[in-house]
Amino acid sequence: MITLLFLQVVLSQKILDSPLEQVVWCKSETFILSAKGMVYKNYTSEMSKLTSNLTIREILQSEADPQVLYLIGDFDTSYVTQNCGKTYQKFKHEKTLHDYRLNPLEAHSLMAFKEFRCNVTNGNLCKEKYKKQLYVSNDYGSNWRLVLNRTKDAIWDKLIELPEVPDSRIVASYLNDQGHVQVSYSDDYFKTMMLLRNNSYGFYQTKEYLFILIDADPFSKGYDLEVIKQGSLNPVELVLPIEDHQKYTFTVLDTVNGSIFISISHLEDMPKIMNIYQSDTSGTKYTLSLLNNVRSLDTGNCDFEFIMRGIYIANIYDNDEFEKFKMRRSSKSTDGIKRLENYKQSRITFEQGGEWHSIKAPKYDYKGQAIQCNGDCSLHLLGRSEAPRNRIVSHSYITIGTGNTGIYLGNEYKTYLSRDGGHTWFEILDGMHIYDIAENTGLIVFVSDEEQANEILYTWDEGLTFQKIKMNVTMDISNVIYKNGKFLFHGISDSKTLGVAKEDDFTQSALKGIIVSLDINQIMVRECQGFDRAGEQDSDYEFWYPTNYAGDKCLFGRREKYIRRKQRAQCYNNQANLPVQTENCPCTKADWECDVGFKRDVYSNCIPMKEIRPKQCKGTYMKSQGYRKISGDQCQDGVYLGPIEVDCQQEELSIIPDTNQKDLNNQVDNDQQQQGSVTTKKVQITQKKTSGGGIKFSYLAFGIILLFLAFFAKKKYLDSGKTKKRSPAHYYPSRQQEKQSLFTEL
Repeated sequence: MITLLFLQVVLSQKILDSPLEQVVWCKSETFILSAKGMVYKNYTSEMSKLTSNLTIREILQSEADPQVLYLIGDFDTSYVTQNCGKTYQKFKHEKTLHDYRLNPLEAHSLMAFKEFRCNVTNGNLCKEKYKKQLYVSNDYGSNWRLVLNRTKDAIWDKLIELPEVPDSRIVASYLNDQGHVQVSYSDDYFKTMMLLRNNSYGFYQTKEYLFILIDADPFSKGYDLEVIKQGSLNPVELVLPIEDHQKYTFTVLDTVNGSIFISISHLEDMPKIMNIYQSDTSGTKYTLSLLNNVRSLDTGNCDFEFIMRGIYIANIYDNDEFEKFKMRRSSKSTDGIKRLENYKQSRITFEQGGEWHSIKAPKYDYKGQAIQCNGDCSLHLLGRSEAPRNRIVSHSYITIGTGNTGIYLGNEYKTYLSRDGGHTWFEILDGMHIYDIAENTGLIVFVSDEEQANEILYTWDEGLTFQKIKMNVTMDISNVIYKNGKFLFHGISDSKTLGVAKEDDFTQSALKGIIVSLDINQIMVRECQGFDRAGEQDSDYEFWYPTNYAGDKCLFGRREKYIRRKQRAQCYNNQANLPVQTENCPCTKADWECDVGFKRDVYSNCIPMKEIRPKQCKGTYMKSQGYRKISGDQCQDGVYLGPIEVDCQQEELSIIPDTNQKDLNNQVDNDQQQQGSVTTKKVQITQKKTSGGGIKFSYLAFGIILLFLAFFAKKKYLDSGKTKKRSPAHYYPSRQQEKQSLFTEL
């Protein structure tokens, strides 16, 4: 049973003029922006150093120099500090400038946008969403100049160090003088520009890739996505295994070792139901990873969380219920989607999306009683699509989430913790909480999210025991953030605390923000001992091996031995948990994921998604066995499931999925045993002779007619300059909302 101890600790508390809007750390200084535009430095108002009647819209911190902060005013006056607030410099700008973006490699350079009214008499140059002007400053905001008209979006391009890419390069989506939508880049602030893609509707950039949204074809209502890898300027279209499905909504989830996870909606009227695809290392060839991923219509966030290397958790709609929903949808039933919301489930992968599994339910509840669960019981956790404050939080091997055990994700929640990357889970608290982990220290804090909070729970032993800290205020908690050795709890104060006499007085304008700061040095326990004697009885540390779902210690071709703090060692860890030993492993089936055009069957074999015919060739070609090595996998020798060399003249048979899945499972296992460390293998297949030349000629004539029809349709509809009306495609939510923060660098 969990023991709760009570401690009275003096906390740093501050009542703000309004709820907290933003927190920025600048060295040892803490800058806080309130909803009413007041700036506080170390919990003291900073407005006396600035104009007293000034309101600040946002605080921007430079990546190039973290001591540089821009305090963007809500009118025509802003401030910049180059030394974390010791001194400020005022700069003026047009009051209509908005959406400021700093150059990640030049602290003095920034861009901003301005709305303008275009000439409505020229319809081609007055399109919706292309009514912004792009302005740039290169002297900390002192002077601004217009560089591009009719802009939709723009970014500073250089996200990674490439000598051939100037720091001043900008990529923009805009409307050219002929009324065509384009994506181009410029190295001289658009005095000259280089076209990347014509007929493009937007773009999104990661560390390695630039994604460009384009028309699918003249007859489609959907979109296509092309990708440019860093160091290249040639867009390449994504190759999906489901080519005949239209694509409406895209959300880039993660990039790892050159491979991309992307979630795509194929239903125009149901953009909250997505499929997750994973690419090869080129970022262009995709295989289906997971069906029916859950997405938020409000933010565009998908339920997809990075846990640790190769491990992700995602939420889906149950596939059987989704098929029933599609049948109800075809009969124009209106309650289908509401019913579908009751059938969400969580899935976990330890193979970087190669296979997905149910999450193993904990055996005992937070009181130590055995959990009684009927049916196909597993653990289901809330995702960021509906509970961004209670979503999964992970650091190193520790993962915390809110959810329930059962067949589906319900509405009676508990708080759960895993200390082995998601294999084993423990129910540690009743109800919903907001939580965070102090990096490397072992300290975890929790605040109740089901009622107004006046206490903080914390644990040094990963949920075995808890201690309480009493706050002097009661508040509706908004979030908890850890940075520089401190936890910041912020929320909205209770009306009784404020002395509000009437319920009617508790309006938005009357709300006050509260900040509570907890320095972990105030509750420090002893420092952990015995890092160099891990595994011994008198050491506070132990060894730990990450494993896949089957318990194999070889992950992505490597066996890694970590040092971590023992769970019952209530001590402060000042060591980074790093692997102390790494060795390569021979390849097994777990090192291979499904190739493009293949999917997993019930026996975990990769089988064709549809009939596959070999292309015409001479001599030999490399034929896929249905698998490709997982991106970043470093296994050596062992099982080989990559492409094999096949004689073209003897390969005209159609490869059709075998309906006898059990025989296929046995066949693949036997093939693995026979192949061993073989890298290539000749396969002889009996040639199937065909006849009926007249039928082939008919197909050819029919194809020529279709080509002519497509050509005339393109001339009439695509080249006419008219834009089809349709729902917009999405990438991440806007800058003012939380992004899909799954990249390791964020």
